[in-house]
Amino acid sequence: MKIIRYILFPFLVLHTGMAYVFAQSEPIDMLQDMAIPLMDGLTENQDEALLFDSPDGRIIAAQASGTVNPKAAFDYYRVVLPSLGWVIEEDNTKGLVCEDGAEYCFRAVRDEESLLLNILNEGQNSILTYSLSPN
Repeated sequence: MKIIRYILFPFLVLHTGMAYVFAQSEPIDMLQDMAIPLMDGLTENQDEALLFDSPDGRIIAAQASGTVNPKAAFDYYRVVLPSLGWVIEEDNTKGLVCEDGAEYCFRAVRDEESLLLNILNEGQNSILTYSLSPN
């Protein structure tokens, strides 16, 4: 499902009493915006990216995939994210139900944000979905 591929930056130009709106599109690396490292062997799928900024906080969805072992990806993020200030509150080994048939998942919090990570095994590939939202 394609939600947003590029973020549009509108520019308003006034000329002889008329307003013109121009848009510039640039691809955005959502994981970089979330300050979450991309595990070696994964590639971010920019076609699956979503960014929504509101007064309550930002909502970001990102997806990455690659030929990595799903358990290795789970273990990688369980080690790396706490070193970046994330506190892992629950995972599928502690009763968290994974979304969309994912084999592994966890929920972590940092400051005013929550991160939900689901890891789906699809043949030779693993698909990771990262969902960031305000607490």
